[in-house]
Amino acid sequence: MAARIGDECKPVGGIAFVEHMRTLLPSIFLTGCGLGGAMHQATLVGQCSADDAACSRRHPQAPIAIGTHFYPDVSTELAGTTTPNLRLESAVPDVVAVEDGALVAHKAGASAVLISTDDGSIVDFVHVWVAPVTKITLARRDGERITSAIALTVGEDVTLVPALWNGAQRLSGDGEAQWTETVTGPVAILRDGSADRRRLRARAPGKTTITVALGEIKAAVDVEVVQ
Repeated sequence: MAARIGDECKPVGGIAFVEHMRTLLPSIFLTGCGLGGAMHQATLVGQCSADDAACSRRHPQAPIAIGTHFYPDVSTELAGTTTPNLRLESAVPDVVAVEDGALVAHKAGASAVLISTDDGSIVDFVHVWVAPVTKITLARRDGERITSAIALTVGEDVTLVPALWNGAQRLSGDGEAQWTETVTGPVAILRDGSADRRRLRARAPGKTTITVALGEIKAAVDVEVVQ
């Protein structure tokens, strides 16, 4: 199942191909080789539940935020064969590493991620960018952005999803964002099936401020609970 990229981007198998990609990567971005789906035999998107409006499956994927994990869903379109068992390998693991099937963003830059079979046959490759987080915004689970204070009645709840940005570019990746409140009591901060997403349950009348932080970057929203 050997695959070809073209004379100037020809894989030579296994570790040799990774070394080849390290030296070729800068010229790929300038010449266009491999852009727009590379060899057009595999796709790599984020794992999303069907009802999660805030989860992006856009092509091409957004840059991954430094310090986060991106959990890819890899599929192939290979004529004459069923989908083989696939593995990922990064050409520049200092930028983005592969750990337990996830892409882990370490520092700003770009790397080719090789998609291959267990026996080393090359299926495709994808260029992955990594960028620092400069801003965090909050949205409801349906995607509506939070731009003002939230008012809840006791017993009501709302699910908030943080979005990571680098300037005007939204970033991908799941991080271990820290959720805190200034006043304990009015709301309970509950996990909602995602590493970042939280459900706020109104428990008692009062006011508090919810802060979401990833490293030194923070976002906050005021919450008022009424009877």
